[in-house]
Amino acid sequence: MKKIFAIALIFAMIISMTACGNENNNGISQQNQPNSSTTDTLDSSAGSSNVRDEGGTKPASENEDVQGSNILVAYFSRVGNTVWEDGVDAVTSASLTVEDGEFVGNAEYLARMAQEATGGDLFLIQTEETYPSDYRKTTNVASDEQADNARPALASHVENMDQYDTIVLIYPNWWGTLPQPLFTFLEEYDFSGKTILPLCTHEGSHMGSSERAIAELCPDAILLDGLSVRGSSASSAQSDIEIWINNSVIFK
Repeated sequence: MKKIFAIALIFAMIISMTACGNENNNGISQQNQPNSSTTDTLDSSAGSSNVRDEGGTKPASENEDVQGSNILVAYFSRVGNTVWEDGVDAVTSASLTVEDGEFVGNAEYLARMAQEATGGDLFLIQTEETYPSDYRKTTNVASDEQADNARPALASHVENMDQYDTIVLIYPNWWGTLPQPLFTFLEEYDFSGKTILPLCTHEGSHMGSSERAIAELCPDAILLDGLSVRGSSASSAQSDIEIWINNSVIFK
């Protein structure tokens, strides 16, 4: 009788240990099983924070919930506003450089450096109608736009301009002043109380009358001293831009 009882007891203990082992294995499996909905959410979030436009920059209109910066680095460049034809030679253009087989505008170089120096959000000012890939034809179009006091329609817009209190405005000197799309841009928003830092690329005319134009277009803005960079030196202007930014009253 005792032998039968002992055998039954051993059998019961084996069943109990097996049940505990199954319970622990299920628990571990449940903890290690990835939650598909959580993973999808994380992937979606990461993707939305790295949206880029065709110019390789992060559009300010898509940055409102990502960076939350109060500095906007807005720039206008031929790159991003031109459909390039085959055979275009950057060497013949004063405003283009080839980097890793791609065209890079001088204003884009300055924008990258200003963004690095300030931590601001990059925004490419784009027009609905693109400019000719031929440099001389572009200068002719720009001349006609200036003669007509044109306001070229823009294809890109800052949807969250209210969050920015400082705008680093970067542009080429076209015929002694701002490119006409900059007139459109500056008239589109209320810059009252905002600080504007003009940064201009040129081939000998420096800022021209661009600062006066900005002051007239944005009379209630705080316009700080601008910086002009010769186009041929744009790719090596990092230290000049950092000194200029650091000497601005908003960074003192």
